[in-house]
Amino acid sequence: MNFIISFLRKIKKKAVCKINLDIFSRNKNPFVHKVAQSIKETLGQKASPEEKVYLDKIENIRKELNNSTKKITRIDFGAGKSYNNNTLQEMEEGVEVTQLLGDITKHASKPPRWSFFLYKLILNFKPITCLEMGTCVGLSAAYQASALSLNGSGLLFTLEGDKSLASIAENNFERLGLKNVRVIVGRFKDTILKTLEDKSPFDYVFIDGHHDEKATIDYFEQIFPFLSEKALVVFDDISWSDGMTRAWDAIQRDKRTNISVDLGPVGLCIIDKTNSLSKQHFKIPI
Repeated sequence: MNFIISFLRKIKKKAVCKINLDIFSRNKNPFVHKVAQSIKETLGQKASPEEKVYLDKIENIRKELNNSTKKITRIDFGAGKSYNNNTLQEMEEGVEVTQLLGDITKHASKPPRWSFFLYKLILNFKPITCLEMGTCVGLSAAYQASALSLNGSGLLFTLEGDKSLASIAENNFERLGLKNVRVIVGRFKDTILKTLEDKSPFDYVFIDGHHDEKATIDYFEQIFPFLSEKALVVFDDISWSDGMTRAWDAIQRDKRTNISVDLGPVGLCIIDKTNSLSKQHFKIPI
């Protein structure tokens, strides 16, 4: 019985995805079209031989990291586990955590499918200045930076609270020959404003860290003035906890968010400060 229920849910999810993606794709705005194209290419795992050269190298490093038994002691400034959030004081001061590198990579890094989605967004949208909040070991950043490399231009600034993880990420970027990534180390609250002021305007932002309701909304408020006239803002783990669900709901309802797309675990906002796009919300569970 459980198998049948699970199977029917998958069928329903695919049907909803197809219908809503078709509706979303009918929008004639070039910006929206590029997002729809990225979703379709992710679903079809469409990659050229040239792209696969980059992506295979990253996935080889992922396999190596997944199998690592090296112990890493790091400072976690985030909300901790979704079922046992850290207190405000713990997030402020950071909590020392010791884990196997393999476990960190498996549980904290974006899986290949979603990393590929970020890669496709950048490949199609062609942003120049990009920001990532939450580097971890650098796998999602490597995907995004690889897309910038294939585009022939652009820089990715990625923020990481822990020095140990930042060092591992930088080593991975060096191994991959990615020279268009800049790792900025420190608590988000200590690094984000200076980064925004020094590097803006940002065409693309990926927020993947902290996982706290108030912090996520505050990041959106901080980032918005430093966005380009047309920008993409991607939020990870929008269904990670009740708090993150509320944060995403507030952001997608915000009048400054022209078009929002709920992809399941990931939320995407299309920002157009020229107001040439009418406000719409789509649910496309991929």
